[in-house]
Amino acid sequence: MLQSLRRILLWTSDSLKGGKIKTHYNDIHSILKNPNSSESKIKRNQSLNKLLKHAVNTTSFYKEFADYECLEDFTVIDKNIIRDYYEDFKSSLHKNKNNYSAYTSGSTGTPFKLLHDNNKRDRNSADVIYFAKKAGFEIGHKLYYIRQWDEYNSPKPWISKIQNIYKHPVSKLSKPDLENLLQDMAKDKSSKGIMCYASVLDEMMSYLESTNNKPKIKNIKSVIAISESLKENVRISMENYFGIPVVSRYSNVENGILAQQNLGSRDFQINWASYFIEILDMHSNAPAKPDALGRIIVTDLYNYCMPMIRYDTGDVGQFSVTNNNGEQHITLKRVEGRKLDMISNTKGEMMSPFLVYHILKYPHIIQYQFIQENQNAYKIKLNVSSKFNSAQDIVTEFKQHLGSDADINLEYVNDIPLLSSGKRKFVINNYNETLEQAKV
Repeated sequence: MLQSLRRILLWTSDSLKGGKIKTHYNDIHSILKNPNSSESKIKRNQSLNKLLKHAVNTTSFYKEFADYECLEDFTVIDKNIIRDYYEDFKSSLHKNKNNYSAYTSGSTGTPFKLLHDNNKRDRNSADVIYFAKKAGFEIGHKLYYIRQWDEYNSPKPWISKIQNIYKHPVSKLSKPDLENLLQDMAKDKSSKGIMCYASVLDEMMSYLESTNNKPKIKNIKSVIAISESLKENVRISMENYFGIPVVSRYSNVENGILAQQNLGSRDFQINWASYFIEILDMHSNAPAKPDALGRIIVTDLYNYCMPMIRYDTGDVGQFSVTNNNGEQHITLKRVEGRKLDMISNTKGEMMSPFLVYHILKYPHIIQYQFIQENQNAYKIKLNVSSKFNSAQDIVTEFKQHLGSDADINLEYVNDIPLLSSGKRKFVINNYNETLEQAKV
């Protein structure tokens, strides 16, 4: 009853505002049911051409590409380029409008803020509804959402209640925390879904294996892993415990849902309705060779406030061609570079690396990297501007998270070096690596 009421309220509210989300939803469904059809290709090309024309005519950064003939004529950009030319990316048509800020650290450890316009926000909402349904989650289901909750992404309590979201902080993953969480789910008889970082499922698996008890939770309709790569053994284990397929979603804060696994599949269905995705060579801007890993490059078709054309996500992936009812579809076979190291406090208790996200609140930090050296020794590498003056505040706060006896050393650097994969890790646990080597 409440589930139906919530669904009716959402679509009624959208209808009163012009039915924008519903229109986007229908468009997404129309394109993705067969992205290779003539109709879908026409719609996708129209969206791309419209965005490119808008970008070169209304932004300072893209005006130099006004003579473009195709997408490949545009340069590849990344977070650093957007940060360095931040004002130049803003569309003159949206500077004085009601835009929304999206904050992220990504996998590079670089604090980053992007602006979304109203239409982009509605498109993202439609994407969420569409891909959630593909995973088994319907509007009105209760969502047990386990992630880092902070001032940037926490909805107001009344909104969480209306949307039926149970917000569980990722910082609470101890055995008692997980026991209480699973007990709350077992008491809840309503239809429900779980969305969490892949590492949370890893922790759940370890806890359930240690107790040797299968959770007695009814009416779980969906389990979606986000933000990190999902281990196959964790997927299999959690599917056994929960009795339903677990899917992995590939998304980021600056864009939205880029791809998601279909139920029963390991390949990721690409969101061609809202994005144009390329995979480029690791060392050049040429297309990656067939079946080779490369850099995932995204053109966001719906952010007109700050157009992002050929944006290097910092992730790596691999295209694949799959057959569906006689039709060939390009999917993402692999998405890598998103797995984060777990860290521990000075008592040896495992903690989510996402607590490092707290550093984003401090101004004048260009890049950061958090390193655990041993059980109570930590290093934070900082690339900062001349106005930075938050050193003592950072040490004090992280001692609260890690332990009053934590030895926290701040090291100032000019850059955070790249890994051989072409990425930067913002959390490294040398202590865990040493322990693993000692076991061998």
